[in-house]
Amino acid sequence: MNNILEKCKTTRILAVIGIVCMFLGTIFSYVSYSIWGYNYEIALWDYMEGKIILVLVIVNLIFIFKDYIEKYAPKLVEKGFWQKIASIKSSKASLISTVLSAAFAIYLTLKLDVEFSNYSLGFYSLWIGVIALVAYAILHKNNDDFQMKM
Repeated sequence: MNNILEKCKTTRILAVIGIVCMFLGTIFSYVSYSIWGYNYEIALWDYMEGKIILVLVIVNLIFIFKDYIEKYAPKLVEKGFWQKIASIKSSKASLISTVLSAAFAIYLTLKLDVEFSNYSLGFYSLWIGVIALVAYAILHKNNDDFQMKM
């Protein structure tokens, strides 16, 4: 058990799980409901809030994997906006976009309050992703000289 916790602290496994789950949570069916024998499914992607969540997932990806981006896409690093991103050294910066994603998901869940609805795979996937990214931000040991570990 201690070995697993140490692995989570020194690698980005939780971040990868969180980003993938949040992405899948926005494109999979979020809620499903049945009216008069017809089944309906709603995905977050169908709403503006879901598209904002996807943008925030990309922001998380940039914050967490900026060392890979600097190494494999050096042309992006030359852009002016990258200097602001590169100045942020903490792994806790991803927590901001994760909390915003969770807030949008809660708002949309309340907005979609459909009678007789059931939460689908997208709902559970999104919230597993949020939990994994929050755990990553809390547990991860931030080193300025990252070794490329996964």
